Amino acid sequence: MTRSRRFIALVAAIALWPLAATQPALARAPVIVAAGDIACGGDPCTPERRTARLVRSIGPRAVLALGDLQYPDGSLEDFRSSYDRTWGRFKGRTFPTPGNHEYQTPHADGYFRYFGGRAHRAPHDGSYAFDLGRWHLLSINTGDGRPNDSLLRWVRRDLRRDRSRCELAYWHHPLHSSGHEHGGDERARELWGVLFRAGVDVVLNSHEHNYERFALLGPTGAPRRDGIRQFVVGTGGGPLYGLPSDGDRGSQRRIDHRHGVLRMDLHRSGYEWRFLAVGRTTLDRGTQRCHR
Repeated sequence: MTRSRRFIALVAAIALWPLAATQPALARAPVIVAAGDIACGGDPCTPERRTARLVRSIGPRAVLALGDLQYPDGSLEDFRSSYDRTWGRFKGRTFPTPGNHEYQTPHADGYFRYFGGRAHRAPHDGSYAFDLGRWHLLSINTGDGRPNDSLLRWVRRDLRRDRSRCELAYWHHPLHSSGHEHGGDERARELWGVLFRAGVDVVLNSHEHNYERFALLGPTGAPRRDGIRQFVVGTGGGPLYGLPSDGDRGSQRRIDHRHGVLRMDLHRSGYEWRFLAVGRTTLDRGTQRCHR
């Protein structure tokens, strides 16, 4: 190789080095998928089979199951005959939270028995926190009612101890929803305030059987640059609910005609999201930096 060619090759290598250096870090960003309102009673139905195949094709590090995982009442028998044959394939990497249908079986006993230790029945009755990559995540069991004072104290303590730049919380009932079937649940307002004051970046919910993404919102529901972005992802397999063309304040994207899952890439200082419909069609996407 001539001296001039060696010089050109060296310049090219230096120019490409920053990109090459960042690729391993990007590749290590944990990928999660999230959805709720999933499995029909009895044998698995077609939508839940299709969303399970979608999850398998993504191959996430973690699956966040957002409640109402097994219809009609979260019985252990139905979990074993339906959910287990579809989304149950990812049980070893699933971090669940229960919904109101799980509590139609007394004390959500079917849910807790099916998921065992992954449901964290003790010490906080199904609420727990964990780290994934550089992120801190909280699974909050709001059950079928309002978060009680004991639960709010636990959330405050956990977030005071956490030093992660990026934080995500998830539970079943959304504070914000444009849907007409259930709509937003004001019982989550105080919890939202706790999360906002602690600097939480993202909230995931389901309950409404559709997909909706909101702007960064503060405790009153007004858009704020330091607010929380909420996603409603009730598209795991249950019958879909319609959404109005003009959403509630802060609603930025509404999808009510396709089952699918939310994929999030959890980078060290921000996140990338995509709503992937069955068939791997991307219907919504974006990026956001974390607050801190």
